[in-house]
Amino acid sequence: MNTNLKLSAVATFIAIACASGVAEAKDIEVRGRMHLDTATYDSDVTELGNATAMRRTRLGMSGKLDDTWSFQIEYDFSENGTSANDVFVRRSLANGTLTIGQVKVPMGLNELTSSNAITFMERASNSNITADSRRLGVHYARSMDNVLFQSMVYTRSIGGERPSGANSGSDSPMGVAGRLVFNPAVADDQLLHLGVSVAAEDRGDFNSLRYRDRPEVRPADIRLIDTGSIADVDSTLKLGLEAAYQSGPFSVEAEYLSNSVNRSGNPDVTFDGFHVQASYVLTGEKRGYRGGNFRGVTPSGKGAWEVAARFSQTNLSDGAIIGGEQSNITLGLNYYASSSVRFMANIIFSDIKDGIAGDEKPKAFALRAQYAF
Repeated sequence: MNTNLKLSAVATFIAIACASGVAEAKDIEVRGRMHLDTATYDSDVTELGNATAMRRTRLGMSGKLDDTWSFQIEYDFSENGTSANDVFVRRSLANGTLTIGQVKVPMGLNELTSSNAITFMERASNSNITADSRRLGVHYARSMDNVLFQSMVYTRSIGGERPSGANSGSDSPMGVAGRLVFNPAVADDQLLHLGVSVAAEDRGDFNSLRYRDRPEVRPADIRLIDTGSIADVDSTLKLGLEAAYQSGPFSVEAEYLSNSVNRSGNPDVTFDGFHVQASYVLTGEKRGYRGGNFRGVTPSGKGAWEVAARFSQTNLSDGAIIGGEQSNITLGLNYYASSSVRFMANIIFSDIKDGIAGDEKPKAFALRAQYAF
């Protein structure tokens, strides 16, 4: 089934489900988002053609199944194909929240921040490569005063690494992750966020991995750093450190992520990266924060303006694997027309060492129009 047919089928399902109350479900809400990107490039070695692309086109619904359980179903119909996003049921349990289905693995402040609220058009490269994003599993979270604990037991994602045919008896990957966030009380109108996370995964019978990334801009859809296929992978161990500070309209965020790839018959390798970013809302609004993650900016008047800067570095070279090193400086300008509509502009200066095409220094200018409901 092609993307258009899938989109029509899901849209029809959502309309029928909402009209019929999803078999007695309560408080049904239709949800979605659209992110339209365009970019122009100053290429160096690799040719990066000017392009426009629909980065995200999501449609879904959420609601209550009864007085105990709630649900969410959301799919993305971007140009690279249809994929499942959050698909889960959820309930309160033991002073916390139990979620069963596909959700994000609890690792990384940048990854766990919604794409509707991230400061730049793309997440930092170290986050794109290392964090596992959404997987199928069981997630439990609990808040205690100024401490948040999140945990998850997980396997593959919907549509990913599923045994079939001759491999139908293969073992799927299995992982466990935990994230601890400390949000101590500080002065009025200030916020301090400190976090640590770990994720360990047994690869089962899926023993090949590949890590690669774009220069933090999407429309050209070309990667410049790439490890190629890494064989004989038994397991991975990922570690994360995160810190953020906010004072009124000013905020700063830093994150370090590492990934140790354990191999049989070959030396282990470790890849890592970090980013540091800062932003200031010129019109005085304060970025939201809840549940260990930053939220978006809600204009108090006719619109809010934000300026931001970020430096990121990702290293995909270790031992015999030379995937390259990517450093990016990104400058951003955001205009929030409302809490649901935002326009973004990013300038990205990349410095690639030992990449697919060797050393190069491309630049990009990108724009985004987005809305969410």
